[in-house]
Order: sequence, then structure tokens, then C-alpha cells
Amino acid sequence: MPSDDVAHYYDRNTRRFLMMGSGRVGHTMHRELWGPGIESAREAADHINRVIADEIAGVNLGPQPTIVDFGSGVGGTLFHLAERFPTARLSGITVSRRQVEIAERLTRQLGYSDRCSFLLGDFQTTNLELSADAIVAVESFVHSDSMDAFLANASKHLRQGGHLIIADDFLVSEKDSLSADQRLRVEQFQAGWRVPAVCTAESLVEAAAKHGFGADKSVDLTSLTRPGSRVRDRVTAALSPLLVRLGLGRIPFYGNLIGGNALQIGLRDGLLQYRLLVFRNGA
Repeated sequence: MPSDDVAHYYDRNTRRFLMMGSGRVGHTMHRELWGPGIESAREAADHINRVIADEIAGVNLGPQPTIVDFGSGVGGTLFHLAERFPTARLSGITVSRRQVEIAERLTRQLGYSDRCSFLLGDFQTTNLELSADAIVAVESFVHSDSMDAFLANASKHLRQGGHLIIADDFLVSEKDSLSADQRLRVEQFQAGWRVPAVCTAESLVEAAAKHGFGADKSVDLTSLTRPGSRVRDRVTAALSPLLVRLGLGRIPFYGNLIGGNALQIGLRDGLLQYRLLVFRNGA
């Protein structure tokens, strides 16, 4: 199953992700976004969490809101939201057993055990038996093997008027409109990072409408990324062609390097964009 492949990918790579850059302190593995006033890699990696928190703050929340993270990793986004919304109940779901173990340990250390919980499961199918005010999916939607299954389960877990907030990578144009070299680059990104659901934002908006979601906002955040600017990006760019020739992409460590290099090139060359999409359930 695709979810098993994603679980293996994160079980093998998560500790390395957390040892790199801001993950050592902020418990986040998100894209660095260099917005106004950002002065460090840690702040850049946490910026998307602040953006999402601002979106949730604009929703008509009750006195004890429920927030769910589809693809929660080790809890970086949920912990940020727990601090921002001190009366909220928060639940995260991830296919990675290792991520759940780390998230539960961090929850205890941070003192959030009474409000934050994490579940091992597939966010496309798992029933959390709750009605959320907001569902967030930060760089996780692309791991879906079924766009419809993702949207159906999100709709199932959102109250009427609740919001689905997605931050992820999207194609700028449909894949069949790309040149052969461009399609190959996108396919390297998809295979390396185990992200079969990479699509255009327009196609996601269209599919979401069929599940009762209205599109409230679509913001292009690509200009806040700095593709290829880090030393490790340049090292990966030098190694990636050799790793591809050796056929090492199925090994999670090397797949991450190959996919990451393809993503950096895609963002730089305008094949891919990083966007924030906000949907309202029951539009």
C-alpha cells in the first residue's frame, strides 16, 4: 500500500530530519519560508505554523475548539497551535510509528498531555470520532494516494462551516503540458519523496467542490522560499545525478535527496509552487 511506503520513508528519515536545522529545537520539519522579519532558519521553518494559526484565529471558534492535523509528524504544528489556542483540543494523525513515539514523548515534556493526542493511522481512512473546527495538512496532502479519499475523510471530520487548511507543493500547470525533461523532474520529486498526489491547485479546488468544500483563499508562498540556497542543497544537487544513475531512489535516505533536489529545481524553474489553500466545509 502507498501508506506503507510513506510510513517506511518517515520511519527511516524522521530522526535525521529532526537533527537538521530548525528541527532540533522547533520539532518541525516544514519548508523554510523567509517572510518579513524572519532572521533565522528556525523562524523560517516555523513561519507556516504562524500563517496557519492566523487563519484559524479568523474562524468563528467556540470556547473549546477542536483542531486536527492530518499528517502531524512529531507534532511541531500542533504544539504551536496548542500555545496559540490555550483552550483547544488537538489531535494529530500520522502513518509513522516512530513519529507517534516521538510526538507522545514531546507532548509529555511540553506539558500538553491533557490537550494533545497522536494516533497512528492513515488520514485518508481513519475515523477519529470527532467533529473539528479546523483541519490542517502541512506538506502532507501530497502523500495521499487518493485525493477523493483525503477530501472525503476531511469533510467527515469537519463541522459545517469548519475549515480545511492545506499548505503544500503544487504543479503550476497540468503534467501533460510539461516537456519530457520537466515531467521527469516532477516524477523524480514524486518518487523520491513518496508524494503521488502532486497536482495543480486548480484541480484540488475542483475536486474539493465535489465534496462540499468552498475555496476561501489561495495564496502563493513560493516567493518566500529560497530554493537551492543552503549548503546541503548544493551538495545534494551535486550528488543527485549519480544517485539517480545508481537507481537508489527506493532507499528512503537517497530518495529524500533525489526528491529534494528535484523539488528545489522545480521551485526555482517555475514548475512547482508552494501554496496555502483554505477551504470551508458546507459552502
